[in-house]
Amino acid sequence: MSTGEPHELHGIDAAHEVHLVPGFLEKYGKQITFGVIALVILFAVVSYIANNGRAGAEKSWSKFAAAQTAADFANVASDFPGSEVAVWARLTEGEMLLREAVQLQFSDRAAANGEFKKADEALESVLASAGLPVTARERALLGKARLLEATSEGNTDEAIAAYEKVKEIPNSIYAKLVDSRIEALKKDDIKSFYAWFSKQTPKPEDRARPQDGLPTGHPELPVTLPPIPEELFPADWSDLKLNDAPPFEIPAAKEDAESNKPAAGEAAPKEPASNAATPAKPAADAAAADKTPAADKTPAAEKTSADDAPAKDASASESSPKE
Repeated sequence: MSTGEPHELHGIDAAHEVHLVPGFLEKYGKQITFGVIALVILFAVVSYIANNGRAGAEKSWSKFAAAQTAADFANVASDFPGSEVAVWARLTEGEMLLREAVQLQFSDRAAANGEFKKADEALESVLASAGLPVTARERALLGKARLLEATSEGNTDEAIAAYEKVKEIPNSIYAKLVDSRIEALKKDDIKSFYAWFSKQTPKPEDRARPQDGLPTGHPELPVTLPPIPEELFPADWSDLKLNDAPPFEIPAAKEDAESNKPAAGEAAPKEPASNAATPAKPAADAAAADKTPAADKTPAAEKTSADDAPAKDASASESSPKE
């Protein structure tokens, strides 16, 4: 029997608990097993979703970084709808379309209006996004204000109200820019400019383009050449003679020029002055004269007397009286 001592009571409770464990497992064992399996499956699903979400985020931001045009950013936003990268992609798309529209105002008014419409749709979709980051909202509001200013047509009230919304963002980095635009849009000359500019309708063909040659349909220009100098070619080609042609000189070969160079240590030969007298015959001519045959070496005096002898005889015969 139990005496009621505390240690005895504790032993009875422990034995009772041990006795209850097999019954508890038999009664709730299946539920516990299914619960554990469910927890394992849930953990696996959560891990899979987390890993896929991380991989998907990396893929989406990689596409965002590779985008270059407004159309590229529009594709990123459509490929990952509802994501953070989609918001930034649409915002970048709207800003790029707005810049393109402003530039087109000076060259193609119809195309500019189409780009303004696309930019407005992109910016409005960003402002309608849930959980929009403050920075993205600030940039979207600024883009909307600039769009309303560019399309104000002289009525700048909506643009001023849009700029005021940007100022409502605490510590906005665009506060000074917004103040300057609001002040400018309240001036009459700015309103007059936008009213005048909105009526201008430039077209692509109105802009002058560089002309590489003659434009299409222009008649060919006559080819005119300078007159040929008379000293080069005669007026009548039938009278062309060899002596009339300009002299044609063949430049000396490079080897001859090299061979005529003075050796090292020798002085270069001096060229005769242009006004100097004709130089004497070279030594080669003197040597050739020495080799002349003896018959040709008759003294000049003898040669002269021999040549004059027949003349003297003729004169003597003419002076003698006729018989």
